[in-house]
Amino acid sequence: MFDKLMQTFEKLIITLIVLSLLPCLIGAIIHAIGTVNLLLVLGIVSFVAYLRHESRVPAAAKRRTAGAERSPLLPKGDD
Repeated sequence: MFDKLMQTFEKLIITLIVLSLLPCLIGAIIHAIGTVNLLLVLGIVSFVAYLRHESRVPAAAKRRTAGAERSPLLPKGDD
């Protein structure tokens, strides 16, 4: 049990270290390529993702088959 607790603690510490270094990494990327270029790349990626999403055929429309809706079953004698 103590070993599992230590492994969980190690994972938590590693996650916190990575998250604390993330702003430095993002700042270095922005400094290296420039803010305008970064916004341009993000805009292009967003536009391509939008086009790809809109061109997909919905899965629900392909699975539908022709047929009547289900009707409830009523006991005999009731109208």
